[in-house]
Parts: sequence; structure tokens; C-alpha cells
Amino acid sequence: MGAVRGKTPRQRSSPMAHKRSIAWTATFGRIVWMAIAAGGVWAEPAGAVTVVRLDARDNGRLVVSVGLNGKGAYRFLVDTGATTTVLSQKLAERLGVASRGTARVHTFAGEVPVPVARLDTVGIGSRWVVVVDVLCADLGRMFGLEPAIEGILGQDVLSRFNYLLDRRGRRLEIEEDGDLGAALSGTPVPFNSRGGKIYVQTAGGALRLMLDSGIRYPVLYEDVVSKVELALAGEGENTAAESGIGCRTLRPARLAALAIGDARIRNLQVYLTKRTEAGRPEDGFLPVRLLDAVYVNNDKAFLILNPHRAH
Repeated sequence: MGAVRGKTPRQRSSPMAHKRSIAWTATFGRIVWMAIAAGGVWAEPAGAVTVVRLDARDNGRLVVSVGLNGKGAYRFLVDTGATTTVLSQKLAERLGVASRGTARVHTFAGEVPVPVARLDTVGIGSRWVVVVDVLCADLGRMFGLEPAIEGILGQDVLSRFNYLLDRRGRRLEIEEDGDLGAALSGTPVPFNSRGGKIYVQTAGGALRLMLDSGIRYPVLYEDVVSKVELALAGEGENTAAESGIGCRTLRPARLAALAIGDARIRNLQVYLTKRTEAGRPEDGFLPVRLLDAVYVNNDKAFLILNPHRAH
């Protein structure tokens, strides 16, 4: 949904970064923190996977509980299309996090500058990431989110893990020690990553789609229409992607078929829009709501769409 230009969230800690380790003790449930190096990930031993309840809503949005600075849980939208994690302005005020500057955020409907702050910790279940720079924004105005959602969990956190988004089972499973991937079967689909975002190819390599759990429907840019089999006439009225910062017209169409890995979808309703920013790497957006589940392996850069449990 949103993006910040210039900074790649998935970073490896340098030797100098390890020298700047920080030590503290904080309790969140039964978790005790001590001497954690900046930028690392820590987890309480919890078996093969960490399992978190996933609120899979009718509008396609996926919501999880997230801990921040040893407090929580707060309701966050899981957004694989967001480069950076975002807090609502009200939540940022409650946590007492101070602005460290501003960044320009690119959303599907427009662009706007927003404050940047820093969190000591961001946690999902028993898995935690430390020292995370986040955005602070009016989520209703910018993204059209309901007040009950207090933040957006972006790729600066998600890309640190291998995980299964299971919409049907309403579970987010975070892998530990490679056990989750070994328990799943399906066709691996390689992906490219830029700014932590996930891009997969389809239509014989003619299209590159961004995996986006924050949107409701598949979207293609109009300049790629010639690469796929689309029916443009008589598919209904135009709609719009709107927010408080802008509006983009969407033209309905029908895609004859979409095949990626083991996922096969026919006669798919899609929306067409103009490419407003030259040089964007994607040709469109693939919503996670089209899938029952998706396994994301960030270490080896592949997906499994609609995986099955291996017997």
C-alpha cells in the first residue's frame, strides 16, 4: 500500500553494528530481553513454528496482534505491499515515540510526507525485531483503514522471516529452523525482491506482479494489456481507489486466466489503471485474498501458493 523511497529494510548487521549492541531487560508475557544487537531478531524457543491468530476479514484484509516496545497487543494490517511499518498517529502518541524527521510515502492513490519515528521492538507472537524505523500517519485518511486498525505491518519486519499466511486456517505461522518449509508441499515460485517487496512473474514471464496483502482486487497497468488476454467491454462501470490524499480511476476488465505455481484462476475480475510513475518494477498487483494460503521463504526467495501439508 505504501512505500518509502531509498531505504531497503532487509539489512544485514555489520561488525560495527554488533559493537553498538544494547542491553536492557523488559517483560512482555514471559519474554526476557538481554544484550540484543541492533537490527537482530530474537525468539523465545517455541518448537517448529510460532503461530499467531490471523483475522481474515471479508474485505480481504488480514489483521494480527503486534507488540511494540514491550507493550501490546495492537491490531495491525499485514501488508506485503508496504515497504515500511506504519503506526496510527494516535498510537504513536500513546507510545510516546518522537519524530526523527519525515519521509515521502507513495501510496496507490498519491504521495504525501509523513513523520518517521523509531521503535525499540516490534513483535509478532514470540518473534521480535529490534530497532525499527516506522512511519506515523492518519491511517483512515491515507489508506482508508477502519479506526480499529492501529498500524500496518510492512516488509521491514515481514522480510526478516519465512512465514505462512493461511487465510483459510486464519493463522500466521512464522518458521523456526526451517521446519515449516519442510512440512509444506507445492511448486516453488522464485521471486525478486526490491525494498523488501515481492515480485513474481506470470504469463510466460511477460508480467511481473507484486504480491500485495493490502489490496482487495488484482490491478494491472494499462500499458501491459497487450501482453495478456483481456475482455474490456461490458464489464461494468469504472471505480476508483480513493484516499484523503488522492484518487485513481480503475477500469474493470476480465482476465481469461492467471497461472502462478500451483494457483490457477480463470475468468478473473481485474482492474486497469494508468502507470503514473515511470520505472516502477511491477506491471500490476496480485492480492493475497485470491489465495487460500501463501508460504514466503525470504531466505531462499521463493513462494508456494496454496501449499499443502506434507504427509
